[in-house]
Amino acid sequence: MSLRINLHAIASAVLGILSLTMLVPASQAQFKMTDNFNRTDGVPGLGWSTWGNGAQISGNQLETFGDAYIAGGIARTLDVTFPATFSYDFSTATPSDGGWSITFNASGANWLPTDAFELRVLQFSGSQPLCADYQTASGPMESCSKQKTGQRDYTAKAHIAGTINADFSTTVTVTYNDGLTPASIVLKTSAPAGAIQTPLGSVFYFGNANDSYGPHYFDNFSLTLK
Repeated sequence: MSLRINLHAIASAVLGILSLTMLVPASQAQFKMTDNFNRTDGVPGLGWSTWGNGAQISGNQLETFGDAYIAGGIARTLDVTFPATFSYDFSTATPSDGGWSITFNASGANWLPTDAFELRVLQFSGSQPLCADYQTASGPMESCSKQKTGQRDYTAKAHIAGTINADFSTTVTVTYNDGLTPASIVLKTSAPAGAIQTPLGSVFYFGNANDSYGPHYFDNFSLTLK
């Protein structure tokens, strides 16, 4: 038997909802956060702040803007434990430089690789490798996937679904929804040697990973802590 606690914030009559759900079974705890961004155009709201070149609600999705060395998106205070899963729909106006990033347990919402965070998973564009950035005793390091046959830039609204394991190995399934084959691919990064698995802050943030303005769009966001 589990205890379910739902906290719903309704932004407008259009039913824009941020859902925070805590499931507490006898043997383990699970937390899930979702946001469908279905609310009035303008500031992200519902406890989100913006970082980098910013973001806004536009047409019931999150519109983010890139810029050189700062990218852009939304952030909030949220302590994350691993393993965890995340997913969202992603599209971009600049497919050759249109990608995404998601960052955990940071001291602040910034983009530079020297910034203090425990883990960041990113892809600069659909045709680029999946990478995981992490901290070591020697400084920040990065582990990336190998290029896969059929991997390509995002030219339609794709679905991104990722799993981050307790050892920081990652698996991301990309469903392109562009009518081409293969319809989806799986990208993986291995467990990073020497990774320091210690939170460097309580900031969680995600958004684009790009110098290009875009815009870059996100929808139907979900994060689950297992």
